[in-house]
Amino acid sequence: MKGKQCRWAIVGAALWSGVAAGHGLHYEVSRAEAVVIRLSYSDGTPFAYEGFEIRPEEGGTPVLVGRSDREGRVAFLPPRAGKWRLRAWSEDGHGVDVVFSTTEREGVKENNGGRWDRLGQAAIGVGVLLGVFGVVQLFLRRSR
Repeated sequence: MKGKQCRWAIVGAALWSGVAAGHGLHYEVSRAEAVVIRLSYSDGTPFAYEGFEIRPEEGGTPVLVGRSDREGRVAFLPPRAGKWRLRAWSEDGHGVDVVFSTTEREGVKENNGGRWDRLGQAAIGVGVLLGVFGVVQLFLRRSR
């Protein structure tokens, strides 16, 4: 590889590493007490896989929207203490609209690093690329 080609390869690799970092997905595992609401029909059958939403009692945008699990449960980790409204419904017209209260929650969190971890990975990647190109250049100069 000639000097100009090598420089362009390094520039291209550096630009590509920035694009690759944009596709990372951060996750966080938390252990905290959740409010679990179990919904069932009057005969005890779970209100399974039915739609629901939870929003502040005073209205506003829902903080959680989804479907109940196969046991008819809805798990909710409130962002703050307060009163919340749960609305759940099925396609056949059954439903519930209930208000409940929550208190402050505490929990232990685990995560996969976040921004600084991604920056470290990018720095390591750029370092490896520079090292590989340096070794290639060393062998090319020795072969002349």
